[in-house]
Amino acid sequence: MIVIPARNEAPRVGAVVRAAKSTFPGIPVIVVVNGCTDSTAAVAAEAGAEVLHSEPGYGQALLTAYRHAAGIRGLPWLIQMDADGQHPVSAIPRMIEALQDADVVVGSRLVDGGSSVGWSRRRRWTIRLMSTATRWISGLNIEDVTSGFQAFRPDVVSVLAQEFDPELTDANVLVRLDRMGFCIREIGVPMEKREGGESMHGGVRSAIFAGKTLMAVSQEIRS
Repeated sequence: MIVIPARNEAPRVGAVVRAAKSTFPGIPVIVVVNGCTDSTAAVAAEAGAEVLHSEPGYGQALLTAYRHAAGIRGLPWLIQMDADGQHPVSAIPRMIEALQDADVVVGSRLVDGGSSVGWSRRRRWTIRLMSTATRWISGLNIEDVTSGFQAFRPDVVSVLAQEFDPELTDANVLVRLDRMGFCIREIGVPMEKREGGESMHGGVRSAIFAGKTLMAVSQEIRS
């Protein structure tokens, strides 16, 4: 199953859905719209996706997707990717292959084979500092802790359907899965700049989110 959270991505989501469906015929493509004020849902449905609706927020969209997927018998894997065109569908086969030796695979812009076209230097350093702080606090050795391009085995999906905190969606979730004994692997993926629209990570919001995430990582270790 391929899951695509989407908020006001009408100009972009159709191309992402069509690419996913043409690359993986017969695999369900689920778009979870959350807090949309545009035609994202209609565009996704026209492109062939099954559309789910969640409460506003990226984390709420992911939780809705995990709960939906956890109820499907025989689910072989779940891929989550963004609706803005940054995550290449062509990398999904490598991520699925990597699940042979891992429970969670993170598509990374910051390890060998990965790249991030159009990233500002400030954003790159913010992510690196978050990764370094996460490693220092928890021991989790993941370079790209904010990547939303991830692959999961079914048992991880079942856990996320119960344990996922929709308020925080990045490093703290990976730390929890690591502490639960799941094997997390990172592979390099070249990613493009988002195809227009507004990123959830930018400016003051990015700094606030980074601070909240690291606080959650600290709380996770103390719990």
